[in-house]
Amino acid sequence: MRRIAHISDLHFGAEDPLVAEGLLEDLARPLPHLVVVSGDLTQRARKSQFIAARSYLDRITVPQLIVPGNHDIPLYNVVARFTSPLARYRHYITPELHPFYHDEEIAVAGVNTARSDTWKEGRIAHAQIERFRAQFDAVSPRLFKVLVCHHPFIPPAGDKESAVVGRVREALRTLETCHCALILSGHLHLAYNGNVQPHHLEITRSILVAQAGTAISHRRRDEPNAYNRITLDGDTLLLEVRGWDGHQFATTASWNFRRVENGWCE
Repeated sequence: MRRIAHISDLHFGAEDPLVAEGLLEDLARPLPHLVVVSGDLTQRARKSQFIAARSYLDRITVPQLIVPGNHDIPLYNVVARFTSPLARYRHYITPELHPFYHDEEIAVAGVNTARSDTWKEGRIAHAQIERFRAQFDAVSPRLFKVLVCHHPFIPPAGDKESAVVGRVREALRTLETCHCALILSGHLHLAYNGNVQPHHLEITRSILVAQAGTAISHRRRDEPNAYNRITLDGDTLLLEVRGWDGHQFATTASWNFRRVENGWCE
């Protein structure tokens, strides 16, 4: 059994201190085996914001896998944006832009989808697809495989025109052959989940997507601050949205999924 805490869009520089402390308290009850951070650690990629984010992450005492988001690339410093877009991220957060974690039960690969030549949208490069293919192929096929990135693979319900990550079809075809079972993303500040198949009909094996809202920032989208708690136990997956109620985090929604031959059923 493994517990993964999926937090996203911290946006230090626009964080709510009370919610930030509440998240740390909730993460400790019970401690996850892995904390995944799917991007936008800062609001404007400033040094002070990265330092605050680093200090906060240092208070989480379990293994972490972190990827950057579009807000972690400078917006107004055009020179830095194109010559060293993730220099501060790599200095203060992690030098690793292709993180990979695995233990006896899970294998988790991270992909940087943030790009200098676009502000909001993201994409996956061919080289990145080959890299996570190699990472997943190098571990036992029995492991539960997870991909983490900032930009979404499927749109939210009722907004089919919402942009998804670039090269999504190529990435999904590879994830299917690698038997990846779960994709974790953020970016939209909306908590939702779904199967990739209704959106990408060429995929014959279902892959579950879990989107996280903004964990601690005040940049909400008509939803409370929230993160995802994922419990993997054999062929079952429990996905809980833990939302801030003004005093603490509590479960606001949950789904039980069961892994079958071609993917997932609810």
